[in-house]
Amino acid sequence: MKRILGVLLSLLLLLSLFSVTAFAAEENDIGEFELPAPKAPNYFVYTDGNASEGHHDDLRMIMVADPEVALLAAEYDRDSEAFYKKYGLYSFNIVMQYDVSLDGEDNWQHNEEWDTEYYNDGHVNGYPVQSLRSELMDDFEFFWLTYYEGPDSDTFVPYKPAILTEKFTGDGYEDDIYSFDVENHNLYIRCRYYMEWETFDAEKNEIGEKQSKFSDWSESAIFGKNSTQITPDEPTTYAAPMISDMKIVLSMGDENSHIEYVQTTPESVWMNGVYYLMKEEGQFDGLETQVSIDGGEWIEFDTADAGDDWCLWNGNRGAYNDDVPIEENSGVKLRIRFTGTHGPSEWSNVLELNGGGTQENPDNTGEPTDEKPPVDEKDKCSLCGFCPVPLGLCIFIWIAIVVVIILVIVIIIVTLTKKKKCPNCKTKCKKNDKCCPNCGQQLK
Repeated sequence: MKRILGVLLSLLLLLSLFSVTAFAAEENDIGEFELPAPKAPNYFVYTDGNASEGHHDDLRMIMVADPEVALLAAEYDRDSEAFYKKYGLYSFNIVMQYDVSLDGEDNWQHNEEWDTEYYNDGHVNGYPVQSLRSELMDDFEFFWLTYYEGPDSDTFVPYKPAILTEKFTGDGYEDDIYSFDVENHNLYIRCRYYMEWETFDAEKNEIGEKQSKFSDWSESAIFGKNSTQITPDEPTTYAAPMISDMKIVLSMGDENSHIEYVQTTPESVWMNGVYYLMKEEGQFDGLETQVSIDGGEWIEFDTADAGDDWCLWNGNRGAYNDDVPIEENSGVKLRIRFTGTHGPSEWSNVLELNGGGTQENPDNTGEPTDEKPPVDEKDKCSLCGFCPVPLGLCIFIWIAIVVVIILVIVIIIVTLTKKKKCPNCKTKCKKNDKCCPNCGQQLK
């Protein structure tokens, strides 16, 4: 019996650990990434073609991605080789698909091919795809009716009932000018995330089948008579960026070592950028990056891809200065801030290496900040996302293991101390008694 219970206990422990091991094996499975439904695409800019000047209508969309999706895209965009290695991939694409329906929501263009191919007949369906990279926002031409060639054209098919034709007379020639009838028609627009990938088995040198995954569709935005266009408020200041995961990257050649870190841009700052795109008033100049070495004064560093709107990109960044040597054990502090039309933002949180930890508040101001510094993903439990991970396992897994052990111990104690009854006088006897101590009856 003891041997059987011992085997049972071992199996229970193995089963408890198996669930954790299985999860750990899948934590880098790109298919486990949850794609949220994006917000309705209400950020757009319409330019009336004005036939008297020979200009066609133009609708420009500002794509606004969710932060977690933008961070995944940024991880791929910054270092695709590392991304492929981490997730075991051969190829990867993540895009925003757009769908349209004229004068109601009963004639969407979406078909089954959209679920397995991220690009399908752009001009016919109204530019239904836009690639995601490191940014939360991007602007692109949704339709530009210059490409429309009249009622017999095979472009912009969904819009045809709402397209007006006017004549433009130039110096000795006539041309057809096309515009969308915004007074009498509504174009419903929705969007969703689409992701596709192929796995790669390095040991077998084999490429897996293409897989795809997509989010739910957003709620609809409306362009035309009942326009739902949203324009963010004009900026007055910028929220500070947040930084994390700083490290010193030692030089392999003659250049100085440099610093790498991860930037996270607050959503309110992206909305400032959306305002600039929609109004074409104002801009971001870039990032100001400062580093302190071994307790010295703050020194200006250059940050790659930090000019203009690129300064908002999430993900990994590098800070460089060819005149400032950095050693492996140098005490390094880092801070950054946005600069632009509305002045500089506050400094980010300050990161520190080889000098006593991270300061959560910018050390050039004594003011507290409501912005919480980004949490190092290494400190978060990969299973539940928030508990501590003693000895590398989720605290809830440890609780489950302890409960199983306690139950097994209770079963063992109850089994070992269980008494038997005398068949003659019904007296409770010890398990090892050969005869009843009350009546002397022989016991089995």
